[in-house]
Amino acid sequence: RTANVELNKQITLNGMNGFPDVRIDSFQLPGDAPGGGILMELGTILNSPSPIGVQLGTIVMAVGYDGINLGTVTAEGVNLRKGDNNIILKGTLIPQSDNASLAKVSTLFSNYVSGAISNTSAAGISCAPDGVNPITWLSEGFKTVNLNVALGAGAPLKIINGVSLGYLDLKFDANTPYAPTINGPSVVADYKLPFGFSLNVTALSQNITLAINTTGTETDSFAVINAPSTPAVTDQAAGTITFPLNSVALSGISGKEATYNAYTYALTASSNYSFMVAGVAQTNANTPIGAISLTNISFDVPTSVVGLSFLNSSATVINSIDVTGGTSEALQLAISVSMDNPSDFSISTGDVSFNMGASGTQLGVVTLANLTLARGANTVAATSTFDPNGSDVGKNLLSTFVMGQENNLDITGFTNSTAVTSLAEALGAITLESTLPGLTTAIVQGASLSVLSDSIASGTVAVKVTIADPFTAGLSVTKVVSAATFNGMPLGNIDQDISSNPIVVAGKSTAQSGDLSMTMNFEPSVIALLIRQLAVAAGLDTQALDALFGLGGLNVEGQEDVTATASLFTNFNISEYTLEAMKALKVDLSLTSGITIGQYSTDLSFSQSDVSVSADDSVLLLIPIVGQPIVQQIVDGSVLAFDSVTLSSPTNSGFAVQMKGSISNTGPMDATISFPSPLTVAWQGRVIGTVNMANIEAKADVGASFDVSGQFTVTDGTAMGDFAAYMINAESFEWDITTNDVSVTALGYTFNSISLEKFVTLAGAQGFKNDVTITSFNLPSNDPAGGISLTAQTVIKNPSQVGFNLAGASFENYFDGVDLGPLSSNGAAVFPAQGTANIEMVGRLITQTSAEGIAALTTVFGNYLGGKSTSLTVKGVSGSGPQGEVSWLNTAFKALSIENVILPGPTSNLTLITSINLLDMEIDFTQDPWAPPTSSKNVQAQIQNPFGFPLGVTQLNMNVAATYGGITVATLDVPDNSATTDATGLVTTQFSDVPFKVQDQDLFSNFVALLTLSPSVTFGLEGTSNAIADTAVGTLTLPNIAFNVDTTLAGFADFNGAATIEQLSVTGATADYIIVSLSVSMTNPSQISITLGTINFNVVLASSSTVIGKVYLNNLTITPGTQSYAVEMHLGEGSTDQAAVGAILTDYLTNQNVPLSIVGSETSTDIASLKTALEKVTLATSMQGIQANLVTKVVADIHGDDTTQATGTVSIYNPLDTPFSIVSVKATTNYTIVCSTSNNVGTVISVGVIDFTLPEPATIQPKETQTFDGWPITGIDLFAAIPIAEDPYAIIGLTQTVVTLVDNVYNTGEISYNEVGVPLVLTVGGAPLIDFSDNPPYWDYDCQCAAHATTNVTATNTTLSANTTTTATLNATTTLVPTNATSTVPITTTVSATTTSFVTTTVPSTTTTDDSSTPTATSDPTTTEEPTDTSETQTTLAGTSAPTSSS
Repeated sequence: RTANVELNKQITLNGMNGFPDVRIDSFQLPGDAPGGGILMELGTILNSPSPIGVQLGTIVMAVGYDGINLGTVTAEGVNLRKGDNNIILKGTLIPQSDNASLAKVSTLFSNYVSGAISNTSAAGISCAPDGVNPITWLSEGFKTVNLNVALGAGAPLKIINGVSLGYLDLKFDANTPYAPTINGPSVVADYKLPFGFSLNVTALSQNITLAINTTGTETDSFAVINAPSTPAVTDQAAGTITFPLNSVALSGISGKEATYNAYTYALTASSNYSFMVAGVAQTNANTPIGAISLTNISFDVPTSVVGLSFLNSSATVINSIDVTGGTSEALQLAISVSMDNPSDFSISTGDVSFNMGASGTQLGVVTLANLTLARGANTVAATSTFDPNGSDVGKNLLSTFVMGQENNLDITGFTNSTAVTSLAEALGAITLESTLPGLTTAIVQGASLSVLSDSIASGTVAVKVTIADPFTAGLSVTKVVSAATFNGMPLGNIDQDISSNPIVVAGKSTAQSGDLSMTMNFEPSVIALLIRQLAVAAGLDTQALDALFGLGGLNVEGQEDVTATASLFTNFNISEYTLEAMKALKVDLSLTSGITIGQYSTDLSFSQSDVSVSADDSVLLLIPIVGQPIVQQIVDGSVLAFDSVTLSSPTNSGFAVQMKGSISNTGPMDATISFPSPLTVAWQGRVIGTVNMANIEAKADVGASFDVSGQFTVTDGTAMGDFAAYMINAESFEWDITTNDVSVTALGYTFNSISLEKFVTLAGAQGFKNDVTITSFNLPSNDPAGGISLTAQTVIKNPSQVGFNLAGASFENYFDGVDLGPLSSNGAAVFPAQGTANIEMVGRLITQTSAEGIAALTTVFGNYLGGKSTSLTVKGVSGSGPQGEVSWLNTAFKALSIENVILPGPTSNLTLITSINLLDMEIDFTQDPWAPPTSSKNVQAQIQNPFGFPLGVTQLNMNVAATYGGITVATLDVPDNSATTDATGLVTTQFSDVPFKVQDQDLFSNFVALLTLSPSVTFGLEGTSNAIADTAVGTLTLPNIAFNVDTTLAGFADFNGAATIEQLSVTGATADYIIVSLSVSMTNPSQISITLGTINFNVVLASSSTVIGKVYLNNLTITPGTQSYAVEMHLGEGSTDQAAVGAILTDYLTNQNVPLSIVGSETSTDIASLKTALEKVTLATSMQGIQANLVTKVVADIHGDDTTQATGTVSIYNPLDTPFSIVSVKATTNYTIVCSTSNNVGTVISVGVIDFTLPEPATIQPKETQTFDGWPITGIDLFAAIPIAEDPYAIIGLTQTVVTLVDNVYNTGEISYNEVGVPLVLTVGGAPLIDFSDNPPYWDYDCQCAAHATTNVTATNTTLSANTTTTATLNATTTLVPTNATSTVPITTTVSATTTSFVTTTVPSTTTTDDSSTPTATSDPTTTEEPTDTSETQTTLAGTSAPTSSS
């Protein structure tokens, strides 16, 4: 029955739970995907916990790792059921393009290869139950599936199956013995991948561990290799990866050194050796999905290499051996060795050493420096030590080697064969065998034989051996023990230690030894036999040889009896004959030599046959064994004599010698006598030296004369000095001349070692007594060495047969036991044998410091200056050669003392003082008229030094007589005064206050007068001087130097006959005279200052010779040049004409110039010695007056009641420097017409007259003006005065006679005085009528007249300065030429000036103007001089009558 039943049950079913249990049991990558990427197949076990089964059909899932999409996989026919479901997923790993994705893929692959687990994911994409068409809801549900699947191989994959190291290069270093460097250019790894896709490994790095097999299954690791990434080449088909090992270290594992050593030993010993390599590799590979890195590829595989087989796989060959040096222990060898390296590796071991031995005996150590054995054949340079001295085996090996024999050698390793500890065991086990080839070069290349000069005496000859050194190292032969035979006949033996002069042979060269001493039997018969056998062997004729043997009394085997004749030896040369015979000499040697190579010494014994021996000319020394006695007899009978022997170029050790003489009795045979060794010269049993001598050619029965040079060698300097001293001082001496080495050359041979002894007597020099003459000498200059240079010309006779040619000879001069200084030859000193020498000598006088020395020099100089010669003692000091002083000559010279050598005086009388000049002089006559003190600050005496050295007079005194006409006038005893001397010998000195002692008063007075009046006086100075002179030899006294010279002294020349009054002032008066103070200049042309005291002269009018007064010069000293002197004139004293005194006053006040004379008189001085001189003095001078202008103004008040009289007021000026008083006045006032229309020009009109005696004298003080009233004026013509007022040319003249008192004491008497231009004022009853006190007014007046005056003009100056005095006498003719124009008088000048100067106005001789305003004037020039003030001053030409007018 059907029933509807509601069913509502809940059923719980297990879902799939996201498939938490998914496993991959297989992972295949079979190949490359056609479209790119890698085919992938995953065997997956998916466990479903759900009871629900699902038919999924074809499913597609996305596979990923670590966030990247690896690709998609597909599985078909999938039916899920509860439990495990095996699903095969196939798909493609897609290529990755970015580095991050590739890195993650690389990690996925590396994990898989190394057995590590990688967590991958698989996400559902779709499912199609029918395998084609997806069901949406089912696919959507499938998409939620996201599986986490662990991917892993379960264990590391074995990819690398084998390693082949190929050829390796091993380089060991002692510093890192367990870390040698490996280079493997082509290491091949065999590999197999579990995948099928293409893979190309491009780079590979590895960490490798090496191990050796200890048992069949166990290994022992000992080293690691950390190989960085290197390029690799992959052959996928062959399954190989090829890569290099580039300089990687095979680093030992600490604690595994023994295993490491076993490894290297096995490599060295084995022919093929296997060991294990294990480790981890990392690769860079190119795959279809991109470049990936595979890491942690582990491997552990065996490998093998071909070993060294102890280097015995083939024979070790010694190619060459060389000796390079030696130490004290062993020789050092360089060996070239060929050996084969059969291994797969080259090996560099550093230095490797092996023992070298033979016959079981170690002989040295072979070292292969920095050994590198390449694979295959190697030629190795080795060094070795070899100690033959250490064993008989070594000595035998050395000897047989030298003689060319082969020897077997053993080369074995030992504990210290290498410094590389990892190789020590391996290399120490090596043993090699080789053959040492023999030496192919003969050691002795040849020999030479020399017979020495002493061979006959010593029984030995010199042998030189030529040694070849085939080695690089030089060798020295230090000992030679040898026996030499010729044709079985013993020739000689050598047993010589030559270590002090070894035979030194440079490497790879030959060298000849020095002379080796070989003993020979020099019995004459033995030598004769040897020479004869050699001559026979050489095929020579023995006739002449047999004859010589017969002369010597010899008889040897085979000798023939031949008579010796001169003709037999005519063409026979015994030397050439002997040399030719010696060419046949060959010897057999048996020798033992001590050799040294480097520092190693050993004895080398060997034998050698047919060694050629060359003989040099020295074998000729064998000849005299027979001929020597004959030659000696000839020499003993000869006679030697010398004519002269001349020595030259002496030194301490010898000198050159020229010998002239003869030798006679030289025998019947021509011969050349020579002296190879110097002759020994002895004197009094003492050998003094040796001398060589040139050859002497002797003719038969004649002998020879000779003139030959030689060299004398001093062997005993003391004996030579004693001999030379004896020879110089003795009359004769004897030489004993000996030698044992005379050579005589005859028949082509020189016989040596002939002895000679001869006694020869020669004349000596006899001390040169009376044989030295000084012909002249000079002292030219100071010597640089001190003192004074001395030159002398000498003549020296040499009485000896011995002459001297010296480079110099030195002596010392003595006087009275005082050494005066050295004297040497100037250059060479040649004393010819028994000849005369003219020798110039140079030296010096040395400085003397002792009183004795100064005294001696003073005497010598005094003798010479006094014309005397001086006897000296000349003592020898030294003799010199080209190299300087010679000690034995010095000894000889010092023994020489030559007495009475005359130093000659001058050839004519000397005049040392040639002139004396007094350049100034001061004489004071006030002290003593006949012994006035005299001084001079500059006395010059010219010294004519007979020599050239500086003679500096520093002090002198003089006893001088002044002569005139040969008569002594006076004397001066000048005491010591200092002096100076210049380079010309001019001595300058001075003296002060020395009395000039008069010897003849009359003559002296006249001399003084002559000196006073003359320009110069020449007189004589005669006397002596004692001088002290500074010289380079000391301060010397030069006594009693006589002189007699004329000198000239400039005189006073009467003071040039003139005196100039520079200033004049009337300063006072006495009752007898007026005192006039003067400043007078006089010229003293001399250089004499003379003190005269107070002197006076008469003042005389030049025009009348009238004495008008005296002048006094008080305390007068006249000095050189023009000087001003204060003079006081007493005008009127002693006057013979009082009127003349008044006239002088008139001239003075009216500006006149008065010529005067100053004249001496008997009373000019009280000094007796000056009277004659001063009374003859006459000096011309002049006194210039002044324009006094005494009356400065006159005012005349005409009386009204009597117009002819007036009362005057007069102003008077005192121009003097002393008061004067007016006693009375007589004056006339005049007016002169100078221009008029009437013919009255020149008319003088009297204006008035004053004739008045003052009640008492009226005194006017100096330079003051005083006005006096109430002076009566008479004789006035009023009507005549009126025209004056109308005359524009009016000028008033005053003529007066005045009586005055000067200084109120001296009455001058009447003085006439004219004054022009006096201002005049006329008044009438006090009212002005005419006033000429100012400049006249200007009127327009045309004067048609002319004024004439006549004047002659003489002027000394035309231009004046403030201190110039002009003296003129004036008479003028002036012509005025008025024109139609108004004009002023041209001779009137207005001058404006300051009060501090004089104004000079010069009227030109001719003045012309081109207009009518100025008249033309013609006159002579005149000059006026007046003191001026700032107002205008009118100067009017005196003598004209024209009134003044403003110009």
